[in-house]
Amino acid sequence: MCHACFAVAHSPAKLPQTVQFTCCRHCSAREVPGGWELHDSPADAAEAALRGAPSWTNDLIGNQLEFELRELDPHRFRASGSVSGTLDGVALGQQFERDILLEFRACTSCSRQAGGYYEATLQLRTPRQMVLKAAVIRVHAALKEGAPEFFATEEGPVRGGHDFQLSSTDRARALSRALLLTLGGEVKESSSLVGRREGRDLLRHTFGVRLPPVLAGDVVIHDGAVWRVAAIERRRARLHCASETLPDWKPKLSELEASRRLGEEREGQVVSRRSRELQLLDPFTLRTVEARAPAKWNGSVTAVRDGGDTFFLWR
Repeated sequence: MCHACFAVAHSPAKLPQTVQFTCCRHCSAREVPGGWELHDSPADAAEAALRGAPSWTNDLIGNQLEFELRELDPHRFRASGSVSGTLDGVALGQQFERDILLEFRACTSCSRQAGGYYEATLQLRTPRQMVLKAAVIRVHAALKEGAPEFFATEEGPVRGGHDFQLSSTDRARALSRALLLTLGGEVKESSSLVGRREGRDLLRHTFGVRLPPVLAGDVVIHDGAVWRVAAIERRRARLHCASETLPDWKPKLSELEASRRLGEEREGQVVSRRSRELQLLDPFTLRTVEARAPAKWNGSVTAVRDGGDTFFLWR
């Protein structure tokens, strides 16, 4: 066969006469085998359904599907376009026009959310608002990036923290552990019986996450010395003394709850230096003060203010 007759006898793909799929009326998710696929709008879901509809000819190379989508009514789109590719060195092309029909119903996640379904409660607790804010942001990010089945039925601030009612116990457990790896702290898990199904107990779990009162990089004052939080390691923190020559300190996180966290840290300026004897410009009072640098000092110094006192932090 010549190329022209070969192209007439073969088509690059077969398309059903009508493309049909089920779309969630609330979140525009599209039903696929094994679950639901997230989409931003019914038009996006219709486009994905059409792209998955062609049955491409075996051994076709460089198959392409191009089309334009028009909305005829809320339940129907019309696609006009072409399919193309190369088979045995011959370029094949075919024009098409197909209707895409939508059937709307609520997806599993939206049905459960509307019914107030949840399997676990995630309780975030910390005396520090900045730590709590960081944890809440991480939970929101996990919910946004997670599967459609993972959602928060309810959430909100409570005294001393923030609570989430989550749809999945396993994912709530994984999320609580991820918070500990990034922020530190400890978690306690408990469960309560809420019913029975097919002879099995149904449990609802609570994950109490006790977050640390400090974050890595914070500067705190304890027993008259100023410490910089170098790292959070689960239930303990590793602190480096920044104002004196003291060994590193690894207290339990609970020991830091009474420590005062110092605020703004400003760069100090060395006015003069003779060996380890220095004159520094206090960036808060703009006065020159005398200080003695530690034996191991790289030449950088910052300052923090606590009440009427200025503490210089040696790097």
